[in-house]
Amino acid sequence: MNFRLLKPKHMEMTMTMNNNYIKRLIFSFLAVALIAVPSTVFAAVPDGVKKDLLEKGKKVYFKRCVWCHGIEGGGDGPSADRLFTRPRNFIQGTFKIRTTDSGELPMEADLITTVRNGLQGSAMPAWGEFLAEDEILAVVEFVKTLVQDRDFDDTEDEEVFVQDFGTNPWGTKGPYHLGVPQADIDAGKEIFTKNKCFECHGGEGRGDGNPTMKDDWGFPIVAADWQQCWNFRGARRDPFNPFHIVRTISTGMNGTPMPNFKDQIIVEDRWKIAAFVNSLCPRKKIDLLTNKPIPDFLIQSVYTEGKVSPKIDDPSWQSPDTDDRIDAPTDDAILENPKRHYIAMAGQITRGKRNFDPKTDNLWVTTRWSEEEQAVYYLVEYHLRFLSDDPEYPDSVAIQWPAKLQELYGAEKPYFILGDAKKPVDLWKANFMPKDYSATAAPKPEGYQLDVSVEELVGYGFDALSAKESEGKVEIVDSIYKQGRVKILFKRSLATEGEFDVQIPTEQFIPVAFMQWAGRDKEKDEVMAISTWYYTILKPALPDSLYYMPPIMAAVFVCFQGWVIWMTKRTRKMYDEGKVRRDELPK
Repeated sequence: MNFRLLKPKHMEMTMTMNNNYIKRLIFSFLAVALIAVPSTVFAAVPDGVKKDLLEKGKKVYFKRCVWCHGIEGGGDGPSADRLFTRPRNFIQGTFKIRTTDSGELPMEADLITTVRNGLQGSAMPAWGEFLAEDEILAVVEFVKTLVQDRDFDDTEDEEVFVQDFGTNPWGTKGPYHLGVPQADIDAGKEIFTKNKCFECHGGEGRGDGNPTMKDDWGFPIVAADWQQCWNFRGARRDPFNPFHIVRTISTGMNGTPMPNFKDQIIVEDRWKIAAFVNSLCPRKKIDLLTNKPIPDFLIQSVYTEGKVSPKIDDPSWQSPDTDDRIDAPTDDAILENPKRHYIAMAGQITRGKRNFDPKTDNLWVTTRWSEEEQAVYYLVEYHLRFLSDDPEYPDSVAIQWPAKLQELYGAEKPYFILGDAKKPVDLWKANFMPKDYSATAAPKPEGYQLDVSVEELVGYGFDALSAKESEGKVEIVDSIYKQGRVKILFKRSLATEGEFDVQIPTEQFIPVAFMQWAGRDKEKDEVMAISTWYYTILKPALPDSLYYMPPIMAAVFVCFQGWVIWMTKRTRKMYDEGKVRRDELPK
């Protein structure tokens, strides 16, 4: 056999392989550059599978990922039925977070970013916290092999279009909202309305527009709540950046009802929508581990002169949130109003149906108290996309206190879920159903009135929860459900005669916890969202001396300064007139 005749062909194959390798390196470099410079646009080829990383990637997948995504990547792992939303099914190759167009495969850099940062607002964690970089690269290669309907190795002739997202037109940095013109925010709202985004995201962006949405596999799915931007998919580590909103509008989210709008909305207008959406989200300090706002573990109840208004829409209940909102009020009276405190919630996992993922993962608490009324008011509000219409499963929210507060020593507290055998809890529970409500109806600007009933319970644990024998003292003085947000205003006297009623002192730290049940999701009894123990304190009234002492002290200071100046001038005059010699001045 003449090996010389085979050599040119062998060399040609080698050169082709090298050229393909170089081409892929170039595309990989450009894909990474795209993340840093979102205005870049080009046609690219998705990277093929790197066979040398598959064995390591397989080990990582079957150790870390199989429990949710399943053995074959069908999103059917043993944990899948307990999660909302469902884990991603890799078989069709439909990935949410991409820089490529709708329906197209992602770039390798997109997959790496998803694995590294996770998808906040879902059960997908940030594996960058647990895996080494080489393990992340390897598991991405293995995930590519799980795609059956498309082939990452058969894409040399299949170009994908990497989107042009433009650049931030305002040049703002984190927290991004400062310096954005109000005109652009208003224009974004108009574009939002024109394109009927409210049909899914609701009239005020809380995701309460459509209760019937499903993903490509027939599982229920909900629209993003724009007022909780830390839950946006693909925005971890930078939750307030409007770029993530522009990317989602431009690319859509494969496998979900969210389409792309790159052909309907020009890129400049996409940034204006992003400005509007971004303006809805409160600015809170973010915990880098959970990617959620850091809770306010001390809830301050503000002293109120006279009686507290029992109406939620009264200006006295409008929170200033001066460091949280773009449209913060400037009225001096409002600036003195109580703060909205952020409370983190999670599903209880100790009993019954465990590991479920509640739709509500936080609530907000604003509170006032009145010495004249000897009563305290707690305004509890939270986002809930859709309410229950089943009387057997009403929506509910509760405030929990130590029933025997005065008997607790130091930092001692009952068990935070319904107390324990030795230390009972006092539970104020509001159950409610909306009047004339339809989840599929168009947004109702004025909101829905609620039929509310109150239960006062004493708890010694899960199996020892009962109604109090004493007459109820807790009132729900006002309530409303409006555009995906529930507001319930509790009132109770500071002191009562009930054996298991918490007696609420002033100027003392009091443990308090919160619970919430979503009736539409069949949450009842131990199936609930719950917070840990927080503390609340009734701040005292400012003493009268705070008002009259500063002017008095200022007057005394001015008089003293005047006296010093007068004495200095008098001494100088006496010296100039020779009445006092320098050597006679006191040493």
